Amino acid sequence: MSPTNAADLRPLYQIAADDLRDNPGQWQAYESKGHCVVLAGPGSGKTKTLTVKLARVLTEDVRPPRGVACITYSNECARELRRRLRTLGVEQRPNVFVGTVHSFCLLHILTPYAHLAGLDLPQPLTVVKKSEQEKVFAKALAQVVSADENPDHWTIKFSKYRRTYLDRDKPEWRTQDEQLAKLIEKYEGLLHGQGLIDFDDMMLAGARLVAGEDWVRTALKSRFPVLVVDEYQDLGRPLHRIVVHLANAGARLIAVGDPDQSIYGFTGADPRLLRRLADEPDVEKVTLKFNYRCGKDIVTASEVALGEARGYESKGSHRGLIDWHLCKDGLEHQAKFVCSELIPAALARKANRKIGDIAILYRTKHHGDVIAAAAAASGMKFTRNDANAPYPKTPLTRWLEECAAWCAGGWRVGTPSLSVLVRTWLRFRRSAATPTERHSLKREFVRTLLLTRTANMPLRKWLAAVGDGFLSSAFEAEPNLREEVESFEAIVKAAGTGGPLESTTIEGFAGQVGRPDHLNLITMHSSKGLEFEVVIMIGLDQGDLPTEQYKGRAPESRRLFYVGLTRAKDEFHMTYSGWCVTQKGVKRGWGASEYLLELQSKLGSGNGG
Repeated sequence: MSPTNAADLRPLYQIAADDLRDNPGQWQAYESKGHCVVLAGPGSGKTKTLTVKLARVLTEDVRPPRGVACITYSNECARELRRRLRTLGVEQRPNVFVGTVHSFCLLHILTPYAHLAGLDLPQPLTVVKKSEQEKVFAKALAQVVSADENPDHWTIKFSKYRRTYLDRDKPEWRTQDEQLAKLIEKYEGLLHGQGLIDFDDMMLAGARLVAGEDWVRTALKSRFPVLVVDEYQDLGRPLHRIVVHLANAGARLIAVGDPDQSIYGFTGADPRLLRRLADEPDVEKVTLKFNYRCGKDIVTASEVALGEARGYESKGSHRGLIDWHLCKDGLEHQAKFVCSELIPAALARKANRKIGDIAILYRTKHHGDVIAAAAAASGMKFTRNDANAPYPKTPLTRWLEECAAWCAGGWRVGTPSLSVLVRTWLRFRRSAATPTERHSLKREFVRTLLLTRTANMPLRKWLAAVGDGFLSSAFEAEPNLREEVESFEAIVKAAGTGGPLESTTIEGFAGQVGRPDHLNLITMHSSKGLEFEVVIMIGLDQGDLPTEQYKGRAPESRRLFYVGLTRAKDEFHMTYSGWCVTQKGVKRGWGASEYLLELQSKLGSGNGG
């Protein structure tokens, strides 16, 4: 047998690991044996490093039924990790968890142990719907503060306080802000009184249980002797407490993150936790310095944007294009200029570039409304990821997009794989415990998809078939799917008469993000983890970015700009007007954003003309 053929017989993760050898940081992380923290800058190949390492650990270091828990910040991150693991031959297994910290706490801490530990939570654990949560919060606010208060003015500081001060038996729980502490206690009492929990309950109760019970730590360490955490900088104090206690109990920790990309401080995320963890004496710290995504000038600009040198080095051969564009007549002028001038020029600059290679980034859903209107007026198809999108991007709605892709023609080529769709469906149906039940669920699901394999079927008709075929019964049987009911109803409404998806077919619904013929409209916060050939950021006006509200969080505002800039592979454009309208409707002529002015000062007149 030739060496080449012999190499072909190696496990897929070993073949993929060959690509890591030329990068000292990636190879060091791959070879690490104990606790390891990987500090990974933008475009550094951290997800590949993480998944190849995870596949190796599953093959070489643990044996079923013991396994690995891989925790990440968002459902989108978890979805991408699962996809990449499948390419390495790691399919869904009982001993592998890949998901958010909320689902980990619910499925592997609270569900098995909360009742045994006597934790004061409703039984069974039933997740509150968003509409129910809003009503409970408004009622608590009226009782503790005033019925005249706007709940929207309280939710961010409420959530941050709840995730920051974890020890309610300590004086700081009340001394830091007694009113907020009372509001949280009232809200939780009302919520639990209705037999409901919310997502923060899952995380906070999970942290209390792990920190307070030796036997819970022992059980978790026995089941998951290796704990992997992605996007560590975004996960906050509750997860950090879980990690520290499990590591002290003997679990092996592999963590990946970048403090410079910490942009969720309003939820309680703290980049100092990752730095502190990396500096522990028994932790091997690895830094990934190479940027495989961005052109050289974009990497240089990113360090200007960050305001600190990191020594990142572009591995691309291209320089990249950076430019800024004055549109004096406000945000609508910027949006029109983007659609009529910038996008056509970007498409013309590179052969085979598609509109799906371009993303428009913005700060708020209001900005999204403006650019969406301009794109529609220009006849452009687009997908949108912000609070005013036609429907929320949740695990269920993302999976339904994949089901639609299969029905619209993916079944012919096996993309997406029917077996993967089925396995995801069974993850939603966790109450089905017996082989007979699971077989029946698979049969009704596959039957529905087979009967709706028509690319041009109206979306509303397909949703009705899906609801009748398998989803309605799932909503009734699974308490953990209660919050997804409203997500599904949002799609149904959007596809109904007068809705934004009224004329959409299942082919148009399939894979809403990442379609080559759709422009991407995304908030800066939602863009993290994504990459595009061309990024156009609108609203680069002082007061819009940074906002007045960011005065106390200037480092985080700067990091938000940095994250947006580093999504770009080839081109980064900024538009501005020199003035903006504040949230209170007041026009402020404060000039261009200080971040844009810094780039102009350091980079000269720009390199894009």
